[in-house]
Amino acid sequence: MDWAKVILDALDATVSEVMAGEDVAILFSGGLDSGLLAALARRHGRPHLYTVGIEDSHDMRMSEEAAAYLDLPWTPLIMSEEDVLSASHDILSIISLDDPVMLSFELPLQMIASRARESELMTGQGADELFAGYHRYLTMEPDVLEKALRNDLHRLLEEVTPVDLKICDHYGKVLHRPFLHSRVIEVSRKIPSSEMICQGVRKIPLREAAARLGVDLIAQREKKAAQYGSGFMKVLKACSRREGVPLREYLTILAQAGP
Repeated sequence: MDWAKVILDALDATVSEVMAGEDVAILFSGGLDSGLLAALARRHGRPHLYTVGIEDSHDMRMSEEAAAYLDLPWTPLIMSEEDVLSASHDILSIISLDDPVMLSFELPLQMIASRARESELMTGQGADELFAGYHRYLTMEPDVLEKALRNDLHRLLEEVTPVDLKICDHYGKVLHRPFLHSRVIEVSRKIPSSEMICQGVRKIPLREAAARLGVDLIAQREKKAAQYGSGFMKVLKACSRREGVPLREYLTILAQAGP
């Protein structure tokens, strides 16, 4: 089966539906997932790319190069420590969270949702759970990997999605996640897990799809989790150490007192 073509057809149909609406902003890390969506979106319009992170963060460096490569408008949102703490407080005022990883993962969405002029936001969320993007998948046998992918997708839909939607609703934004469209999920479930990872390279089907699309720079990109690529987890850990409290306890302080 030519999985690259099947994936591109499913994603392109979904992205074209999103681009038929108002101006669209893409949460852009410069990586494979958001890069593939941006490459497809430019077929149907001119999306605006946004990247958030601390100065000289991994995502900022990768995104600047990738945005120029794709020839799409790009806005870097460089955040100070004060910005990170303020955004963290805002998220905690919208929804109760006690998981530092979840908070830092949601920070890019909050920062772009609260600042982008576009009302429609597109993210690459779901690609890792569908196409085996996480590092821990590397050591799993195919049957174990299949179970892990199913469980992780279920957790994403049940635990993370409500938080995402609540944040976007708060700022009057519409959230689109093409990888989580039913047609894309259906395609991913047909691909044998043994074809997702090969010789230590993850998300093989998506990389082949990006290469087929002609965006070789994007096809070669490695994954770095949003909370680390942006540098936000580093900021939160530094602040909690300065306060002399565990990170989870520091979240409680942020929620109660603000930055």
